Amino acid sequence: MGDPPGSHVAQEKPSQPRNNQGGREGGTDAYDEETPASCNGCSAVSRQKGSSSSLFQPPRQPNVYTDCRPLHDLYKQVRLGECGFGGIGASGSGGQHRQRQGKRRPLTFQQSFSELPYPRGIMNNSNFCFMNSILQALLFIPSFVQLTVCASCDAQARQLCPTLATFGKWALQYWKPGFTRLAMMTPTLMPRVPADANKVRNGAPRPAVVPASQRILDGSVQEDAQEFLQKLLERVHEELVELEDALEKAESSGRVVESAMKSLAPGTTASRAATGTRIAAADDNVTDSTGHQKGWTMIKGKEKLMVREHQDAQEQSKLMASIFGGTLESHLQGKQRQRDRVSVLIEKYYCLQVDVGFAPECTIEQALERTFTTERIYDSEREKNLKKTLRLGHLPSILFLQLRRWAVTREGELVKLDNVVRVKRTLLIPRTICGDETLGNAERTYRLLSVVCHRGDAVGRGHYVTYLVHHAATPAVVKVQTSEPGKKNAASMRSPPDAATVILCNDANISVCPAKNMEKETMYFLVYQKTS
Repeated sequence: MGDPPGSHVAQEKPSQPRNNQGGREGGTDAYDEETPASCNGCSAVSRQKGSSSSLFQPPRQPNVYTDCRPLHDLYKQVRLGECGFGGIGASGSGGQHRQRQGKRRPLTFQQSFSELPYPRGIMNNSNFCFMNSILQALLFIPSFVQLTVCASCDAQARQLCPTLATFGKWALQYWKPGFTRLAMMTPTLMPRVPADANKVRNGAPRPAVVPASQRILDGSVQEDAQEFLQKLLERVHEELVELEDALEKAESSGRVVESAMKSLAPGTTASRAATGTRIAAADDNVTDSTGHQKGWTMIKGKEKLMVREHQDAQEQSKLMASIFGGTLESHLQGKQRQRDRVSVLIEKYYCLQVDVGFAPECTIEQALERTFTTERIYDSEREKNLKKTLRLGHLPSILFLQLRRWAVTREGELVKLDNVVRVKRTLLIPRTICGDETLGNAERTYRLLSVVCHRGDAVGRGHYVTYLVHHAATPAVVKVQTSEPGKKNAASMRSPPDAATVILCNDANISVCPAKNMEKETMYFLVYQKTS
């Protein structure tokens, strides 16, 4: 796959061909000797030999701050974690299924960088500030960057997940040593649609290169930052679903072939008919394991919960869900004739919208409690009052919070809200808004990674900037000062800041500033990472 636009930094060493029909035993040994076993954490992977080495090539540059592994290895770990800790497709009773969902799952992806990367500016050619702000926030999420970098090194992932691989390749260029003071160009995560892409040719309409709902990713017009992130995650989710389907089919075919080879081995006592039965049973087990549990019933105190899980038309990506996937429980009481029965609908989310317009000033914890308060609704069909309560189910590893900075006037106009929201470096999710009230403090504790702020007095226009907290990005930023020739201290190295200092990413400009500057901004989007 070609370099993203603006990637003016050339690779130090030419990449080796992905496939070699003459075999790669000799080439693999030579490649392993050249691969440094330093801070990139890829030495264990680079020593692997066999067919997988031709499909996965770890990055050669020294500054790689994540562990690089083939995606099929990551996918296996995620799938085993779901099987062992009660994923969506787990078997058993409904109550046990729901309890296992609340248990802590093993971490597959990295939760921290091997070394804190240098923040680097991103150029704003036209209307790219909404993209730049989100990209800076994503670049300092260790688990997501690890997924993208692994995709850029995997031949199969580059083919099935072009958006993810492009981001990973761009992240490696972002980290490239010796160029951290040069501003990057925004990557083309989605190609622009030609003007005649949808014209009718040969009697049949030509399909669009990019769906209309995702054309905003080209940065041609100013858009909402959260909407850009949502579209990007949807695109990545679609690609990962296709990749995971391919991995499942390959593994299923491998099991069938292995079973057939064992049946043909000398000394096998099973007959051909029995062998055919065993192969068919193996396929049936694979099919059954992909089924989803639609609903169950459980007893909680004096209430009987009728739980249903929302089923999307498209499958859920396990890799994506292990990073961003959370569940939201909607409890509806009064719908059934029995008063003690509560209908519970479980839905998945990647980003939570938080209400902040109820007070001129509040904390993020108060805003969460306000968002999840119980409300009374009227069912006109049944002519009765219902009680609706929202609860947080499974808490994701990475938590996105979008502050509702808008309101609709009586005239139907959309106005911006400048309410003050107090944010700390550590967020403890209130136990009262969690579906499982037995969760300990460690399972509900998040640390703040970055904050996206909106500057401007209107919803439809303005400027986006991103603040990185001190433990999310290295604060050693070199600032080159303009001075006369021969003057000393032409360049100054900023020392690591204390807890009251943050890093401001304003397009191509990177600077260290007091945290109170961030508190004065209109915070719009918060990125948290679970500490446990």
